[in-house]
Amino acid sequence: MLFGLPYYLILVIPLGGSLLVPLVGRFNEKLRDWTPAIFMGITMILCWSLLPEIGHSIQTTTWTWIPALNLEFSVLLDPLSIIMAVLASTLCFLIYVYSTEYMAHEGDRSRFFFLMLAFGGGMLTLVLSNNLLIAFIGWEIMGFCSYGLIGFWNDKRNPPEEDPLGYEQKNPLLQFKTEGEYNTHCGTKAFIVTRVGDALMLGGILLLFGFAGSFLFTDLATNVNDWWGSMASWGVLVPALLLIFAGAIGKSGQAPLQVWLPEAMAGPTAVSALIHAATMVKAGVYITARFILTIAAATATGGGEEHVAGFVPLQALGIETVLSFFFIVAIVGAVTAFMTATMGMVSNELKQVLAFSTLSQLGYMILALGTAGVFAVEGHYQAAHLSSVMHIISHGAFKALLFLAAGGVIHAVHTKYMSKMGGLKDAMPWTYRVILIGVLALAGIPPMSGFWSKDSIIEYAYELATVNPLGIFLFILAVAAAACTIFYSIRLVGMVFHGKRPEHHDDEGHHQEPHDPGKAMMVPLYILAIFTIFAFLIFPIIQTIFYMEGPITLELFIEILTEMIIVKVTYPGIIPFAITVGALLLGGIPAYWIYVKNADTPNTMIPENGVRRSIHNFLKHRWYINESYYWLVNKFLGFAQNWRVSVDDKIIDGIDFKSADAAISISTKVRWFDDNIVDGFAEGISTESVRASEAGLAGSQTGRINDYVSVVMFGIGILVILTLITLGVI
Repeated sequence: MLFGLPYYLILVIPLGGSLLVPLVGRFNEKLRDWTPAIFMGITMILCWSLLPEIGHSIQTTTWTWIPALNLEFSVLLDPLSIIMAVLASTLCFLIYVYSTEYMAHEGDRSRFFFLMLAFGGGMLTLVLSNNLLIAFIGWEIMGFCSYGLIGFWNDKRNPPEEDPLGYEQKNPLLQFKTEGEYNTHCGTKAFIVTRVGDALMLGGILLLFGFAGSFLFTDLATNVNDWWGSMASWGVLVPALLLIFAGAIGKSGQAPLQVWLPEAMAGPTAVSALIHAATMVKAGVYITARFILTIAAATATGGGEEHVAGFVPLQALGIETVLSFFFIVAIVGAVTAFMTATMGMVSNELKQVLAFSTLSQLGYMILALGTAGVFAVEGHYQAAHLSSVMHIISHGAFKALLFLAAGGVIHAVHTKYMSKMGGLKDAMPWTYRVILIGVLALAGIPPMSGFWSKDSIIEYAYELATVNPLGIFLFILAVAAAACTIFYSIRLVGMVFHGKRPEHHDDEGHHQEPHDPGKAMMVPLYILAIFTIFAFLIFPIIQTIFYMEGPITLELFIEILTEMIIVKVTYPGIIPFAITVGALLLGGIPAYWIYVKNADTPNTMIPENGVRRSIHNFLKHRWYINESYYWLVNKFLGFAQNWRVSVDDKIIDGIDFKSADAAISISTKVRWFDDNIVDGFAEGISTESVRASEAGLAGSQTGRINDYVSVVMFGIGILVILTLITLGVI
């Protein structure tokens, strides 16, 4: 690393620096706001300096963590971890710079910037740790920070803004009096839903450790203690992998735990960009990609002519069961990609449309990883695995671009609903340009970065479809998701920037003209827009970094780039490419006609009744999955309330109260017996004894001195006689 500094500084600087943010704020507020950007800028430079180390030592042990369990803290340096660290640190840096202006007039910024910097540190801890348990700690740091940041505006007392195209929420759990209540609910929802996956994931990690005896990825890759074969023979290999994948489902918002991510838009826009582009949701994709590599390495034979790909026979290690795991991963990804894309087609909230698009693109990444796992059984997983990594990179850039630009729009018009926007193309020209670039990349229009990465995923789904019937289903969902993606992408641009522009007012009702944000907000957008356009030029470099030995040369770069282009127009790649183009036209043409070409006219495509209205309502209700969860929770709370009234109050509390009454009654009677019988008898005896003694001695108390002297002399005489008897004199 740069200057020979220890690798763990990449983790220490953001995590330790976050603790300094409130302290700096006591002396200088402006410096406090720039502190996260400064610390992450240093971290970003250190991450970039790791690139030359790819191909050398893949791990560096720093210290023994818990000697009794032989747990080591070590940094994992391989192409996947280094590229993820570079991506996360760079995007975090740009988002922190953007935040200095975006949050300039907000209160409690010490808490905000502390959580933002710790958030980035948690992601870097996850991707660079060689120890699965420490990676899980970074995983949980992000969960804590997301909870605090999504619900950051929990003190807002104004009523929530109403969606003009929304529907009435009948569930009491979805009714909020203030915006602060809604924001708090969203943060809590994200925390609880992701904890479901995290709890399952921790169980899978511990189960894995029970057989492998190690948390280190490098040990797992070398199949230490034959953990792979042992778990397969015991029938717990697939369950352990599914438990770990459940954590990825929760963190990356895959079906059926995708319900928290749309509500995560309640936080500041910089938080939304951080969650969707640089941290949090990418964590689940990363851990899945990491285990694909680990499984592939753990099953390698070390070469051999019998197995050209270097994999042991399926029967030897039970890989035929693991194949079902990879198909489950692919199915979850494909279903999520299509399902959430349809939800984005009808959403009216600007950032929520982008949230649904994130869920859909994450589904593509998971689909690619599942496909890679299926191909790994045959020994050629690298290309499909790389397509997922490419999409992580391209999506990180254009999604950060879209969210940050959307924040500028919301900042200018003071509403989050697209139906209240429109006609902003001339008022915010530079914001329009960068959003258009991001939307084209999201939709997969060449030559934007999203085209190359997403089309590659669809291409490998098509390859799987040619050899497995289940692959046909996955390919259809992937293509359908592409058609939905371009529809809601063009719809977003049309509703926000085209058509008639309503008057905009500030908080006091004065007319206000929308305008592009300042430099601190726009410069990161320009950088991300440029990268989104030219990112395909670095894909050959990344491919070389991942799967080729030796430095990349100009000839090799041109060869790989040429191959990227030729594969789209030659057999068999031209088939999925042509189908994808057809899907883009199917979704793009009607979206352009309705929301751009006829943006000034009312949209009458959805009648009040009929099949189209039913489908629209079904999608508007998000396939009723989210509401089903709330229905179940509400029913559970109702059951708990009935239990409290019927059982707890009447039976359990009744028994308690009756027991208490009986105890009080018995103690009252015992008290009476003690007071009146026991104490009365003792007091009576003592009283009568005193009276008797007083009566017996009353006569001897004459008051004459002669009587007392006589008694004394009589006593002395008795003593003298007794003494003489004792001495034998008498």
